[in-house]
Amino acid sequence: MLTRRSLLRSLPAAALLPRTLYAAPTTHKLFIGTGKTTNSKGIYLAPWNPDGTIGPITLAAEMPSPTFLALGKHSHHLYATSEVAEGQAVAFTIAPTTGQLTRLNAQSTQGNGPAHIAVSPNGRAAFATNYGSGSLTSYTITSSGELSTPVSHFQYTPIDAQPEHQQPHAHQATSSHDSRWLLVNDLGSDRINIYRSDPHTGSLTPGPQPFWQARFQSGPRHLAFHPNGRWVYNANELDSTVDHLLWNNHHGTLTTASSFVSTLPADYPAGHSTASEILTSPDGNFLYVGNRGNESIAVFNIHPHTGALTLAQLAPHGGKTARHIALSPTAAFLLIACQDSNSIVVLARDAITGRLSAPRNTYPIDSPQCLVFTT
Repeated sequence: MLTRRSLLRSLPAAALLPRTLYAAPTTHKLFIGTGKTTNSKGIYLAPWNPDGTIGPITLAAEMPSPTFLALGKHSHHLYATSEVAEGQAVAFTIAPTTGQLTRLNAQSTQGNGPAHIAVSPNGRAAFATNYGSGSLTSYTITSSGELSTPVSHFQYTPIDAQPEHQQPHAHQATSSHDSRWLLVNDLGSDRINIYRSDPHTGSLTPGPQPFWQARFQSGPRHLAFHPNGRWVYNANELDSTVDHLLWNNHHGTLTTASSFVSTLPADYPAGHSTASEILTSPDGNFLYVGNRGNESIAVFNIHPHTGALTLAQLAPHGGKTARHIALSPTAAFLLIACQDSNSIVVLARDAITGRLSAPRNTYPIDSPQCLVFTT
């Protein structure tokens, strides 16, 4: 008589193991945005392996100067800006198995030189910032993943008579965790503009606090929310510093929490390096900022109770012009898009200390600008 016990004994031992013990490791896909050069053709694709290596790099979609990319919700779609005179935001579907891109549609960014595109956390809206013309445009993302015609548009103008403020340069749009607010870095005005955002349509209206004013000629470039949603870290491109700000999600306000910190050595000469991308670790314990000129990654410890930053490491990456950085899906590695050395560099990351290793692997690709992993 076949009993449950005898049936279990007859099964192969591997069948009784938890699936997570013997399932094949997940291979994620890495999308690479590139600049407009002779050899660069558009958005590239490569398999990412759990051991910190990148597989063969192939062309996923041809388009001019896709310098920034954003992943749609559930990794079904990819969005790109074309950083050209008449800017475009382009939507693609991602083939589930191969990762190849199929163009869905494109919309005008209503400006020139778009440098960034973002998707709201709920996946229902997209936002393009035009660095060249200094403006912001929002879109609704349809159920099929397409971009609607522009929903909102804001053209920035000089905020005062200072010569350094005569040309606005919108550089990044970042949604709050609940998709109800949008923060927009304007490097040319030393401001972070604040908007109410309709979570369903992406329609924007100025917030009760229309902006947070940064220090003169600091140049707010990109910012990152801490996982707790209350602390905001703003990377200033021009003076290579980071501001620690407090975000009030109920009122939509930003306030300065503590003094800014430098991303450079104390004796580094002024004006010879600029900050680029900024991100926090998933556990909220560490902050990473790319330095262009000093050619390092600044690693900061984040105080668990106050959010204050302490510089812990300046990790050389061996490349030139670290335009963008990204953590691998498990956060075990940090990747750097080195624009002017035409390479992607991989550093290992210690999960306990947050420190970065010397370069582990380097991969050639012409003018890498942005790195995005599928989830």
